[in-house]
Amino acid sequence: MEGLDGFLDSLARAWAGIPPVPDLGLPGPPDPPLLIVIATLVSALGIMGLVTGWVEKRLSAMSLGATVLGIALFVWVWETDRDGFGWLSVPEAFVELVARVLR
Repeated sequence: MEGLDGFLDSLARAWAGIPPVPDLGLPGPPDPPLLIVIATLVSALGIMGLVTGWVEKRLSAMSLGATVLGIALFVWVWETDRDGFGWLSVPEAFVELVARVLR
């Protein structure tokens, strides 16, 4: 247990030593919850395709492109609201879209 604690402490120190990402100056997304949901679905499908390709010992360019596109959408939404974007942003975005459909 002490080894794991030491590893986690060293990981936390290494993470704190990484310089912050500079302001990218991207325009704000028109609908952040919608983009978060799209980014989640595209990333999930892309990662699933990459794992399937890895199992079959081949690389799917479409899956790699979908994964990169999903991550780019997450970065775009994160860039506009760095302090407000967190792990709960994804489920909140799904709930927001379900609420929009039900209204």
